[in-house]
Parts: sequence; structure tokens; C-alpha cells
Amino acid sequence: MQLTKLNADSSWMFHFDGLHILVDPWFTASQVDFHPLFSRQFHQSPQPAVGELQQPDYIFISHPFTDHCNKETLLQFGKNIPVIALPSILKKMRKWDHFQKLMTLEKVPFTIQVLQTKNALVHKAYLIESSQNKIVYAPHGAQLKKDINLKIDAVITTTLQYQLPFFLGGTINMGIGKALQLQKQLNAKLLIDTHNEDKKGEGLVSLFAKRKFYTDSAVLNLKIGELVDLN
Repeated sequence: MQLTKLNADSSWMFHFDGLHILVDPWFTASQVDFHPLFSRQFHQSPQPAVGELQQPDYIFISHPFTDHCNKETLLQFGKNIPVIALPSILKKMRKWDHFQKLMTLEKVPFTIQVLQTKNALVHKAYLIESSQNKIVYAPHGAQLKKDINLKIDAVITTTLQYQLPFFLGGTINMGIGKALQLQKQLNAKLLIDTHNEDKKGEGLVSLFAKRKFYTDSAVLNLKIGELVDLN
């Protein structure tokens, strides 16, 4: 399995078993949650051009938020590319009347499942298996409800701690401590950082947000365009 980091946020291309899986593409300059006066965030680095990317066999969307499920970016992809997501996310995307094939996790030709986590609305974790490797993708961080007796090759999660008051959502990104804890729970060989871009923020949320960035020798922080081969 090969994992390519496409931007400084949490857009990836996973390559395994002859498939290319595009993950959480957000390549427009900014994204808005609800309304620009509430929250708007801007990339601080150049983004890949959709037309220059490897054509994906599938697109996987992990969360309904617009920095994962970004309509303006997704509508640039061909209608015939199957999209994989949870039913609640697919319901949102169906209203766009663009993609011809929307697939739940159970219907895809490889193994992908949701792990049981605390606060699963924000802190989702997905187990993805190829013929040779197992990874867990948890871009906001996650606390598992129970340990998993599996040897995971890599966990992709955030080391950024992003906190809001409880009335705006509380802890959004869980930080380095929870990332290391998740790696231990999963017996993961590699801890790969994601969703830690130093974005410019506007609106109400940016006034209350508290961010802490970390570096740790135990964490693999790929550069944009860099690839790690788990084999």
C-alpha cells in the first residue's frame, strides 16, 4: 500500500491492489462552514490541479464537513467516479445531482469499516485493508471504545490540537497525546500526521479557536506530494 499526501490539510491518494482511492479532496482556496461570518478557512499553500491528478478509481469521504466533503472541489471530478461514504454523507451529496454511483462502505470491493469511537460525529476512525496492509484513518483524532487486536501498519491522524468552546463544538482536533495513545491502542508501526495545516481563519469560530501545533520524532510528517510505501 502506498500513501501520497496531496496537500497540507487532509487530502490523500491511497494506492493498493491496483486501485487509486482519493481521500477527502479539498483543493479550492477556501471552505465555509454554514456561513462565512461563522467560519471560513483558507489554504496557505498551493493546491493540486484536479486535471493533473491520477484519475481515481474511487473517492472516499470521511466526514460531512466542507474541508472533507468539499462540493466545489468534488464537482470538478467526473460523474462516473464512484463515491464511498457513510449514508448521512451520501444523502448530502445526492442533493448535488452529480455523481452517478454513491456507495456505502459495505458495497465497495475492498475492506473499509468504521471503528467504534467516542464522539463519533467528529472523531471518526476508519479501518482500511488491502491484500497486504491495514491502516486506520482518523483525521480529527479518535478514542477507541475498546482495544483492537490487530497489527496496524499505519495510523493517519492529527497531532494538531484545535479547541473551541463547548457551544461551538469543543475539541475538534485531539492533539499529539491522543495521537500517540491511538497508535498504542492499534499497535500501529507508523504514526502519520494529517489535518494539521496552519490555515488562515475568518469568522466567529476563528475568534474562539485555540490551536497547538506539535512536532515529535515519533510522528511521520510527509511533505506535499510525498509518498510512503508500507511494503
